[in-house]
Amino acid sequence: MKGISGKEWILLSDLIKPDHGLLKRVGYLKAQILANRNMEEGALEGKLKKLIPPFEIPNIERATELIAEHVRSGKRIVLFGDYDVDGITGTAILYDLLKKAGARVLPLLPSRKRGYGLTKELVSKLGRYADLLVTVDNGTTAVEELGVSEMPVVVLDHHNPDERLPSALIVNPKLKENGYKELSEISSSGLAFYLALLLRKELDLDLDVREYLHFACMGTVADAMPMNFLNRIIVSNGIRLLNHILNGGYHAPGIRLLMEKSGIRDDVTSRDIAFSLAPRLNAPGRVAKPHVAIKLLLERDEKKAKELAERIDKLNNYRKHLSQVAFEEAMRQAEGQKEENVILVVLENWAGGVAGIVAGRLSHIFSKPAVVISLGKEYSSASVRGQEGMDVYSPLKSLSHLFARWGGHSAAAGFTIRTELIPIFERLVRLAFPRERSGFEGRVLIDVHLPLSCINQDIYNLLKELEPYGEGFPEPFFLSEPLKVASLGERGGKLRLRTGDFLLLSWDSNFFRGIGFPIDGKRIVYQLDRKRPKTLLLVDVEA
Repeated sequence: MKGISGKEWILLSDLIKPDHGLLKRVGYLKAQILANRNMEEGALEGKLKKLIPPFEIPNIERATELIAEHVRSGKRIVLFGDYDVDGITGTAILYDLLKKAGARVLPLLPSRKRGYGLTKELVSKLGRYADLLVTVDNGTTAVEELGVSEMPVVVLDHHNPDERLPSALIVNPKLKENGYKELSEISSSGLAFYLALLLRKELDLDLDVREYLHFACMGTVADAMPMNFLNRIIVSNGIRLLNHILNGGYHAPGIRLLMEKSGIRDDVTSRDIAFSLAPRLNAPGRVAKPHVAIKLLLERDEKKAKELAERIDKLNNYRKHLSQVAFEEAMRQAEGQKEENVILVVLENWAGGVAGIVAGRLSHIFSKPAVVISLGKEYSSASVRGQEGMDVYSPLKSLSHLFARWGGHSAAAGFTIRTELIPIFERLVRLAFPRERSGFEGRVLIDVHLPLSCINQDIYNLLKELEPYGEGFPEPFFLSEPLKVASLGERGGKLRLRTGDFLLLSWDSNFFRGIGFPIDGKRIVYQLDRKRPKTLLLVDVEA
């Protein structure tokens, strides 16, 4: 089987058979979906008491003591975060807790114009103000930059370490070999939540750290962390708190108003976070300055929160415009690279804030790693993305001598490079990545055959039971019976189709522009939209 996307269809229910006991306990469909993801039934529980103890995280106890010591002595602390959702939410957790502890603390988030991570100049400047520097979602690879620091530094980060480590107290689970695999896949906001647990106890604070779970949840989903046992606990409990906020049960007007502006009315899902909340929280950092996002998350005044939510909404609309313009130019360059093992495009400097979005879309369309470079006069920045199962970090590591700064993990990375070195990078990057694709890259993994006539409320309820979805635990893909599909045209960037009583939506109309509609007798791969029962999300059409 093959789709018009050019991807081979793999029906997992033909290859994987659920355990007989699981079939009896939960029924065929749920058992098949769990078996397809190699997930144990018990992993769905999501109880906070089953969190892995924080003491398994390298240096977290020493970091707790050092930070607490600076709080008690009234010394100045700077939190240096990142401009994406994981860095923003992780910084928000620590800033709010330390302020409530009476600390002299300043949150600092970089702009994309200044670039990812620390610089020597910034570290030296901060040293004249602060007594302690705590980095959040960056710092693990800042060897040279932190080498000039005369103040103690705590690095709270989940990015991959290099052979050399900076002179700092590094709180990063990836430093520990043979540790819990789940901890090595945690987000920086998840690490901040763990650190908050220990700081609350160390400083004897009268606060409930569970009130930060929605921050850790959003950072985890936005950074596409694997939805393993540990992250499911964080995300499922964070979603529970987001629902509580939405229903007025907990006062957090900033995020509540942002959810309402995003069209989220009830029953928050991981999809809502990934495709509605995260892009909005990322928008200020992409097209302006990220501080407005952290202000919104922590704002308690209703009027100020409304102003911030409206400002973020406007920035997000501008971000969408820039993304579309940049994507169209990137596609023009990428069309001639279909036979290459890596898609590489070079855009003007204004596209730097949306380079990650464009790289992600290119990787999805071409089923290949994608590099999007934003051209600067002296230095240029780049975002690198791969689909699930693609490792983009290791190949880039072999080229790291070309980079002024860089960092990332297996599915996503970024770097800064001297503009004059881009031609050399272009020649070497395709040698660094494997020529042959392996595993399930370029394939559509379908969970089970589910005719549209069999869709009922019980299936929607089952999909709700399986939340949260994410990396490694995607929302199920279903295969339909042969259908007649008519086009309703495009609206708001979405392709709209109709089959029987169902509306089909696709956010990736590039696959389908060459098809003559209506089509008759073709099967489709689709997902269910749980919030709109007669709406399906179109993934692919039978070739």
